[in-house]
Amino acid sequence: MTEQNQAEATSTEQTPETTPETQTPETDTKAIRESAKYRKRAQEAEAERDRLRERLTAAHKSIAEGMSGLRKPSALWATGTSVDDLLDDDGDLDPARVQEASQAVVDELGIATAPKPDRSQGGGADDPIDPKEEFAAAFGPKQ
Repeated sequence: MTEQNQAEATSTEQTPETTPETQTPETDTKAIRESAKYRKRAQEAEAERDRLRERLTAAHKSIAEGMSGLRKPSALWATGTSVDDLLDDDGDLDPARVQEASQAVVDELGIATAPKPDRSQGGGADDPIDPKEEFAAAFGPKQ
């Protein structure tokens, strides 16, 4: 046989999967049902993945706002910063990037940072309270 005859012979031959004898309506409907089942499972998995991604993004957003130190934490997003801009290579929030973005908000929008507490005022180490006196005062007569 020549090469052309061999090519024609192999192109006209049917593989065992496509022969009319092996294709029955039962196997066709079974394959269709099975592929539909797998498509549905894949769609459900994709939907769950998208929901989880949204929840993770919301959690990252909330944590970043708490880390920002801004008086108005939601302003962190006013300069066009996204949560993805604040993530490191592993997908975790990078505190340095959050601080950089917070400083950019302060510089661009003039939003003040939240006041820091003055630890030197009130109830410091200078006037220790005896726990026994505190307990007795709690249950003693009103003054």
